[in-house]
Amino acid sequence: MAFQDSGGGFGGQRQMFDVSAMGLTCANCGTSIKELPFEPKADRPVYCRDCNRNRTGQRQGQDRGGFRSSAPRQMFDVTSMGLKCANCQTNITELPFEPKSDQPVYCRNCNRERKQNFSGGSRY
Repeated sequence: MAFQDSGGGFGGQRQMFDVSAMGLTCANCGTSIKELPFEPKADRPVYCRDCNRNRTGQRQGQDRGGFRSSAPRQMFDVTSMGLKCANCQTNITELPFEPKSDQPVYCRNCNRERKQNFSGGSRY
């Protein structure tokens, strides 16, 4: 496998591995792959440029490292469960997750306090 330096460096093109002799095909569409910006591993699928762009485009809407999509978060109506905040005993009517019976739940205000205390106060 030959390594081609495309002039790389910061802001330049990525360094590419010539994988044409390996006979790799895209795991999604079956297109033959001639070069990759990384050395492929036998236990991982590889994708052509178009399929990889589609895959990463779909993932950008997910919560990844603090970036959220603009879509509102799904809320679960838990009114019938009679849940109360484990800290202040306020009635809880909806949550952004389905609660488990073996774990405490907290109202919005108490949960924010807990997060601030856990992270050491201010973020900045």
